[in-house]
Amino acid sequence: MIPNSPNPPDSDSDRQSRPTRLIVGCGYVGLRVASLWLSAGDRVLAVTRTGQKAAELEKLGIEPIVWDWLDDSWLLQAQHSCPSELASVLVAVSHAPMADVPPAQAHRLGLANLERWLSQASCSRPTRWVYLSTTGVFADPLGSQDFWVDEQSPVGPSRPGSITALEAERWLEHSSIEHVVLRPAGIYGPERIPNVQPLREGQAMAVDPDSYLNLIHVDDLATVIAAVSQGARRGRLYCVSDGHSVQRRDYYAYICQSMGWPAPSYASGQELQAAHSQGAVPRRRSQGNKRVSNRRLLEDHAIRFAFPDYRAGLSSLLAEMAR
Repeated sequence: MIPNSPNPPDSDSDRQSRPTRLIVGCGYVGLRVASLWLSAGDRVLAVTRTGQKAAELEKLGIEPIVWDWLDDSWLLQAQHSCPSELASVLVAVSHAPMADVPPAQAHRLGLANLERWLSQASCSRPTRWVYLSTTGVFADPLGSQDFWVDEQSPVGPSRPGSITALEAERWLEHSSIEHVVLRPAGIYGPERIPNVQPLREGQAMAVDPDSYLNLIHVDDLATVIAAVSQGARRGRLYCVSDGHSVQRRDYYAYICQSMGWPAPSYASGQELQAAHSQGAVPRRRSQGNKRVSNRRLLEDHAIRFAFPDYRAGLSSLLAEMAR
């Protein structure tokens, strides 16, 4: 749950004794991580681009810093905004394309500005940076057969957002920053159920029903982020999924049955191919029929998912939607 009221004011000594966390990109995922940190008694700062969002964050007990991380002109006045010591930094900025910024440069530029800001503000190097990447960085398979991907699998993104993420990973890998990169599967949770609207409207699904969907509940992802942001670092790269890939046919059928909607229908293979060739249906990161392994994550960290598969995650969400 997201806190509804800010924490009581702290004295300077109280602030210095509490771990301080910084979030860049405090949106759907970042807010839930902030909630975990606030509940643990940590001090949480968040970078946001707008004053309106800053006011919303402040009401939740989060200390806002108004800054567009692609704007380096702000850095000269930034020293006062950063505490002298940070326990961790979470970068959960959207990978969506930005006007006038090439995909390969967007997050690389932001990360460089972030590092420069912390350095100019005389902050000690954060214990750990956590960067939220995507499983979209993996190369598409040759052929239609399903296959498992993990941290060793080949990369080769084709979509702009995934290119942004991979270039950010490479920037971090060549930096001296202690960091962990997370590649989450499809994130779902409250108010975010993949493809629920076309199912509700009875639209033919423009996907291969036998291909696989990889998911992670937003609350479980927040738990993972909190876990890898502290303690001994066991690895620099983790795939994050619930480990139970589901065929789209079964996923969509479950939603429709739970909601009492007509059974899902699908565009024919010929129609789907024509739609892709005409650009009417964009190729999504998960349509390569890959299955995402979470083995390394669970071997390295004592994490127990609250929602270990799509049924566990969707049941309460669909019940709430029905109400």
